[in-house]
Amino acid sequence: MITKQVLDGFTERMKNILVFKPLFDLEQKRKYDYSLLELGIAVLLFIFEKMLNNEDCTYDHLAEFLQELIREQHGVELDFKEAKELASHLVRDCLLNQGVKHEFSYHNYETDEEEYYKFDLIRLQEYEIGSKFVKLELSTTGLELLFKTKEIYNELQVSITQLYLKQQIQKGVFDGALDSVEELKLAVKNEKKRLQELREKIIRDVLQVAKEGSYQQELDRINDQLDRESETFEELMELVKETIDKYQENYDNENLNKVMKLRSELLTTTELHDSLLNTKLEISELMNKSMENMILNTFSTTVNFETEILETVINNDNHLEQLQQVIAPLLSSNVNSTFNLNRIFEPQRLYNQTEVKEDELIDLDAAEKERQEAEERREEERKRRQYKLWLELLLEPLLEEDETKLSKVIRKLKQQDREQYQDLIINREFYPFILKLHQLGKIDIITEEELGSVVIEDLFWVITELVAAREEFKEIGQVELVALDDVIKLQPGFVMSDFIVRRVT
Repeated sequence: MITKQVLDGFTERMKNILVFKPLFDLEQKRKYDYSLLELGIAVLLFIFEKMLNNEDCTYDHLAEFLQELIREQHGVELDFKEAKELASHLVRDCLLNQGVKHEFSYHNYETDEEEYYKFDLIRLQEYEIGSKFVKLELSTTGLELLFKTKEIYNELQVSITQLYLKQQIQKGVFDGALDSVEELKLAVKNEKKRLQELREKIIRDVLQVAKEGSYQQELDRINDQLDRESETFEELMELVKETIDKYQENYDNENLNKVMKLRSELLTTTELHDSLLNTKLEISELMNKSMENMILNTFSTTVNFETEILETVINNDNHLEQLQQVIAPLLSSNVNSTFNLNRIFEPQRLYNQTEVKEDELIDLDAAEKERQEAEERREEERKRRQYKLWLELLLEPLLEEDETKLSKVIRKLKQQDREQYQDLIINREFYPFILKLHQLGKIDIITEEELGSVVIEDLFWVITELVAAREEFKEIGQVELVALDDVIKLQPGFVMSDFIVRRVT
């Protein structure tokens, strides 16, 4: 029984170890003057990077990469032909194993049998026989191997799951894609948990975080990661939209229903990911405030009351009135109540005890629920008013011109209404609002009658309210937000991408 418990999961562990064997077999190759083990891992990482960026990877790309790598690491200059031969040897002959799956045997202690494990590290994405044009990509096993070589899965968990999801959508595997969306949602939640751990670390000891010097690097990494993931979410939403259009044209209702469900789940996950930006801003604000409080505490003056005040008063025989003037600012203005023991002998007033009836409890619960619902309605109405104000700021310039920039709108607001500008740049809801507009793609500026009854996104109702208040906005027709490489610096530590806001013709 003990042996069975110890060996539980033995098969999976052996498979996880055997996937590394083709790499260590490279050490036995003596064809070149440098170790092929390191080059093999570098090749896998290069293919992985190409997959993340949704770029093709061919033997020519590998040859150029190996030329640069060997020149920098070994000081050897390879011509393109030599580099391509090296790439072919590493990939086709070794890691791709001439197109045959790697196969290794092992004795399975769980089943007490000799078993074989077959796997690929690299596979051919496309192959054209006439031109011998080959595109390479990592297999699922190859990707998992890289995850095991570094604590990369936590760092890139969202990006990797996005990559899987994209491949599944492209191949039409929608049941698997729905599972991947759930995994993606879990990955985003784990990412939020890591941000919360950083927040707790700052709360526990902000000085230690500052001394380590890793906070700014971590924040930069989070910024880059969120930007990259947000961009991929946009690509996924666009891919889903294209897939929906394709099935609508072909009247494929079965797959269309699956994709519509996938779109709904993906939209929920995207909004959850957008909330990470708020968490990041909260962490930045917490770090700044914690550092400010620490500095104030460092320079604040402390007084030893007993030695510096009390002894001086006694030695100089000062009056109590003078002592009272000294200590009065240190004492609370609210005097604590005390109980006079003599009051227990005074006549006591008796109160009638009444039971709270069940009907009254129900009324209290109903009242509390009604209060919460009213509060939620007030919050929803506040958010709608805020969105309406921001949307009006963005659409106003489009009444006179075809396009404008978000940075230009913000600068104009700063000149015209300083107070509203300050409210905008410190409002954490503004950044997700812009991202949401960007992700919605082409947005119709329409009336409530044109909108219809089935609408998931509240933002469309805000648009109809704005059109009802200002009918001239309806002439705009459609708008979209296009991201730029430029950034808008609003205040220290707060930056966001600039966008073009334009009419769609």
